[in-house]
Amino acid sequence: MFCTVCEAEYEPGITHCPDDNTPLVEKLTPENTLHDTSEARFVELQKLGSPAEAEMVNDILQKNEVRSVVKSGGADTLSPLLSSTFEGASIFVDERDYDRAVEVYDAFFAGDTTPLTGSGFEDDEALDQDEE
Repeated sequence: MFCTVCEAEYEPGITHCPDDNTPLVEKLTPENTLHDTSEARFVELQKLGSPAEAEMVNDILQKNEVRSVVKSGGADTLSPLLSSTFEGASIFVDERDYDRAVEVYDAFFAGDTTPLTGSGFEDDEALDQDEE
């Protein structure tokens, strides 16, 4: 099920978008969406330290009218949250929104790859070297 306003995907059984209360449809088409999805091509914006961080960033981007999705390596929704070996998640944005996405991301996080914890991958590597 999909929201025709924010274009988010939801599990079957959900009938309205929790963000904007729009009735969900089974398939997005150019006729039922506010954005033209016929030419959508997604490019990676940022790799993040955890799926929770990626979902937070995705929510911020979508609220700023950036078409974005989260891609994680888990087999299902809970796999990344339950695995201590999971290597993060990536945010992909429609290439037409890329410049706006960079602007929004930098305004909120200034390039930080772990917005919830405040340290980036580079900081983690430095900490690992200090411990040796």
